[in-house]
Amino acid sequence: MSEEDYIISSKTLPRTSNYNVILTNSFLGHRLHGDTVFMNGFYNGTPHITGENIRKTSHRARIPCFMPYVDNESAYMYTLNSKTATYTISGENFTQVFYAHSVLNRVFITEIEVLGESISLNSHEGSPSGDLDIISDKRNVELSEIKGGILKGVNKFAGQIKVTETETSPKLTVYCISTSFNTVLSKGKHTFISAFGYTYNEAAKFYNLAVNYANSKILFSTHVISWDYVWNMVNIDVDNSDFAKTVKSALFFLLNAFPHFALENPAVENYPFDFYGVSPGSLGNGGDDCWYWGHVFWDQDFWMLPGMMMLFPSLVRQSILYRISKLPGARIKAQGYNYKGAMYPWESARTGTDVVPGAIYANYENHVTGCIVYAMRQYVYITGSWDIVVKDGAWDVLKETADFWVSRVRWDGKNYNIDGVMDPDEYHSHVNNSCFTNSVARLNLMFSIEAAKKLGKEYDPKWVEVSQLNGGLKIPFDEDLRYHPEFDGYVQGTPIKQASVVLLGYPLGVEMDDDVRKNDIIEYEKCTSRGPGMTYSMYSIGMLELGNTDLAEELFKIQLKNVGTPFRIWNEYPGGGVSNFLTAVGGFLQSLLSGYLGLRVLQDGLLICPNLLPDCSYAKYTGIFYYSQRFNVVVSKDTFEICRTSESAYEMWYIENGSGKWALPTNKTLTLEYGKYWIHMG
Repeated sequence: MSEEDYIISSKTLPRTSNYNVILTNSFLGHRLHGDTVFMNGFYNGTPHITGENIRKTSHRARIPCFMPYVDNESAYMYTLNSKTATYTISGENFTQVFYAHSVLNRVFITEIEVLGESISLNSHEGSPSGDLDIISDKRNVELSEIKGGILKGVNKFAGQIKVTETETSPKLTVYCISTSFNTVLSKGKHTFISAFGYTYNEAAKFYNLAVNYANSKILFSTHVISWDYVWNMVNIDVDNSDFAKTVKSALFFLLNAFPHFALENPAVENYPFDFYGVSPGSLGNGGDDCWYWGHVFWDQDFWMLPGMMMLFPSLVRQSILYRISKLPGARIKAQGYNYKGAMYPWESARTGTDVVPGAIYANYENHVTGCIVYAMRQYVYITGSWDIVVKDGAWDVLKETADFWVSRVRWDGKNYNIDGVMDPDEYHSHVNNSCFTNSVARLNLMFSIEAAKKLGKEYDPKWVEVSQLNGGLKIPFDEDLRYHPEFDGYVQGTPIKQASVVLLGYPLGVEMDDDVRKNDIIEYEKCTSRGPGMTYSMYSIGMLELGNTDLAEELFKIQLKNVGTPFRIWNEYPGGGVSNFLTAVGGFLQSLLSGYLGLRVLQDGLLICPNLLPDCSYAKYTGIFYYSQRFNVVVSKDTFEICRTSESAYEMWYIENGSGKWALPTNKTLTLEYGKYWIHMG
């Protein structure tokens, strides 16, 4: 609960460069100490599909890094500050600060202060990018210079991708204007700007804006003001200083993956852009043949968005708009498989066509379609607004994904079946009646029906027929063993890759008896084979639901083994896999909000059932969002405090349980004992 909670310092860099800090502002991403910058929506390559084989070449296009670095031999301390979204390299006579500007979001900045003798600078451009053809651009927009700066002039770079994503896609071009530098830097303060854009004018505009900000001495302060706005509105504080650093850095890495212009902070300018979603490895990963190539998976919709929308639904909306805009690609995929409606690709990039690296995933991982609709449903329930459906085009997604599912099923005389899928457990492919796939398909159909009724739209009666509980989609269940087999023919105890059946109880909310829920968790946790980072968050949440806090704590702590040193960067697996794995960060956030705070989003209210976080005696959750309201919750031993902080002149809010009902007037704190409560508008 101090400034130190945000700060992580180390005298050495991580053991491999993969675990270096990544800074992004959701338009630009850069792994510190590297030679690469990635840009939102900027991909090179296309999938080549021949029968069952897909050779992937689509990936984020590598742009050289034009920022100078102080000679590494001079450094003795490396510091990540999540509060200010900065990374600092310190030496005996210098400090170098990096930040992806949160307001001027086409700009990366490094500021160097030399305190004594001159220092050496190194170029980090690396070898020429294999993704770009260098092009000549003789246009000159008048560029500003930093007043009083020792270094003058700029470098200009223009590169065009070599291969487009589809035959009809335009050849995208990146332009970069960066402050030039010499190899020796003398005493004083120096600012180096790298501005990027899809057009020369865009890069020049933001370069000039950054120079003007610097000359007005507000370049750094506006960046910090933007982040202060975030941290003051939403935060999680605990009284365990070491765990606090894990919480703050996790929030930071997830928050800087989303476009802050969507917050419409009145204290700063806002510069929108078309957002192309969040990849599992963030915008700092995704080059050729590594780290999921910068593609967007179900990870965004199912793992990252649920926790984020309880804090900042306006940020989440940008990811949902990305999915809506890629509906044409989903239609094309459905047609290619002779299905109706829209079938979203397992991996999506610039155009929304399938850029998946293997046919086994393209053919069988159908659940991504239902997960996208799940995120839309949660967004509507949390905001209480149907605008995303009515005004922004989500209705077309709901209708066409429902049409897809009813064209995908097979009737066996008793139930509807979905054959030939791979669910989240990627150890098993081409299975029939995956519990998870069928459950999320049913949720998709039910929400599409709800939206149709809300909007007065006609809909296919088969949506109802397929989604009904009895005689609808088959959900495998073993009555003798009292658990859900993962799919037809699954043998209990067979190793699985990651959370699958456990996701039925949370987050899908499939109703079941407590003993079944417990058996699902215990049986599948035993046979999970070193599951990826987000898996154990779900096992922990399940045990908290059942009141088994000891086992919940044990499972909660297993996920923390994926946190790497020194900068608390999450890995896909303990010590390996994707670094800066935002999917695991999203799972961790859900284990805090839906696990230990016990939040469940309903159509008519918000459930809360708090428990104290392990090894903490205090936890404060600031800015929980529901129906345009924000709530602060402080959890202590045996009791919790709740305060509604939003003004609502004509609304009354209440919290109740089976034995009482209490008003929640603005800025009045109420103390209650642990238990399950329902927050709602009166």
